[in-house]
Amino acid sequence: MSSPHNGFARPPRIAAIKIALIYAIVGSAWIFFSDELVDRRISDEFADHFHVQTVKGCFFILMTAVMIYLLVRRTLTAARVSERARRESEAGTKLLVERVRDYAIFTLDEKGNIKTWNRGAQQITDWREEDVLGQNHQVFYPAPEQEAGKPKQDLEAARSEGWFEEEAIRIRQDGTEFWAHSQLTALRDEAGAPTGFLSVIRDVTESRRAQDALQQMNYTLAAVIDASPLAIVTLDVQANVRSWNPAAEQMFGWKTQEVLGQPMPIIPESEREAFEKTNKALLAGERIESIELLRQHKDGAMLELSMWTAPLRDAGGGIIGTVRLFADISERKYAEEQIRQLNETLERRVIERTAQLEEVNEELQAFSYTVSHDLRSPLRSLQQLARALLESQSERLDDQGKSDAVRVIGASARMERLIDDLLEFSRVSRGQIRVEPISLVLVIHELLGRLERDPSFHDAQVVVQEPLGWVMAHRVILQQVILNLLVNAVTFVAPGVRPAVRIRSEAYNGNIRLWIEDNGIGISQEDQDRIFHAFERLPAAEKYPGSGVGLTVARHGIERMGGHVGFVSGTGTGTYFWIELPKVEGSL
Repeated sequence: MSSPHNGFARPPRIAAIKIALIYAIVGSAWIFFSDELVDRRISDEFADHFHVQTVKGCFFILMTAVMIYLLVRRTLTAARVSERARRESEAGTKLLVERVRDYAIFTLDEKGNIKTWNRGAQQITDWREEDVLGQNHQVFYPAPEQEAGKPKQDLEAARSEGWFEEEAIRIRQDGTEFWAHSQLTALRDEAGAPTGFLSVIRDVTESRRAQDALQQMNYTLAAVIDASPLAIVTLDVQANVRSWNPAAEQMFGWKTQEVLGQPMPIIPESEREAFEKTNKALLAGERIESIELLRQHKDGAMLELSMWTAPLRDAGGGIIGTVRLFADISERKYAEEQIRQLNETLERRVIERTAQLEEVNEELQAFSYTVSHDLRSPLRSLQQLARALLESQSERLDDQGKSDAVRVIGASARMERLIDDLLEFSRVSRGQIRVEPISLVLVIHELLGRLERDPSFHDAQVVVQEPLGWVMAHRVILQQVILNLLVNAVTFVAPGVRPAVRIRSEAYNGNIRLWIEDNGIGISQEDQDRIFHAFERLPAAEKYPGSGVGLTVARHGIERMGGHVGFVSGTGTGTYFWIELPKVEGSL
């Protein structure tokens, strides 16, 4: 690239003036002092041959020639040194410009045609030096701007003001656009005459995108703040309001223009000290989340609010203020108070109802034992009288009388069993139970050992498929439930059929399900909904002994232990009862 200035460091006109001045001084001195000097040095004989003026002229010419030679030599030497320094400077500048990659640096002539080109210009615009030299700089402008004459206008602005700068769209060789920061500087020679322009272009597309993204983020954030149902307020370090969103206007009654630049008008005197303490903590860099406080509406009403707050920081991390988010919790507080009062009322009613139930349970317990005692005595008397009648008056009784006596004994026995079942149901239904880990296989074998003495079990075939696992249960209630199911399994069997019972278990949804499967008469589809109702005697079971309470006791006991009970059955296909209880960890 060429320098805007050409010529010697010391201009020729100045050197000529200097030589002329020296020549005038030396000539004047010679004129004034040469006569005396020549008269003294030249003898009369010499003067006869040469005129004095001739001698003086020769000396003057000689001295002038020597002076001019010395001055011109000095001037030419200084000019060569200056020119060498200028060329070295231009070479260094050109090398530096050539190595710059982030900036397009090139020169234009007076018409805007490109004269020089650096590597940065090629990298940014994709134009090679051999293709772009001589072209007008308008090739970098979009077509509409070319048609509007903007390239010439930019040159005129630079020419008149000395420079022109803008950030605008420019075009690469392949037609793609990029954002450029462009600067045009007018170049002039030593005399101040314009010689062209220096153009410097920097690609700012990425920074422009980042700026646009930041601006879009700011627009989005502003929209979110404006649409937020939370009151959002920012304060400066002096605790004066910097922003106040629409929700804050609605919540506190103050308009934005009324509070900007002012201290927050919503702090009651009772909260002033707490506010200052919180603000001090925020300016120290702390965050405060979800604290409940009171703030004051413009009309004086007190508001119960929940507040989240944090310090605001600048790009360097310095704290420049605070932001506060408020949520009105007045309705929630009212609802909580209503719930609290309702809970207190419910607790009081539960206590009262529990006391009543305990009293009723105690009365039922006393009644059940009274009924048991009062009913057992006459039943035993009836049984004894019937047996005595059969033993002592057997010869006097006909067949009908003997049959009636046997029926009395059987009815008394069934009534006694019913009383036992009622007592068991009452015992299972009341009081607290404590569950513990129970081994099912131990319970099953213990019960089978008891039932070996029962005549109904003599012919029964019982198969236990181990392991059965461990469950959380109440031992006595579990034994009573399984005993009822085992008795039913061998009782409700068709005449002439040998009872067959299979006992197995399986893991089921984190529990253990114990199956007791029989080959009995089964339960018809229409009777299955009534099987667990108390005192329900199904038509098919009328000819079998029982009170109709055993399965009710079983279901109630299992449910009190946190389990479930059910069955799978059909007429003549047997019944598969199952009980499901929580499994002990690591069992089965």
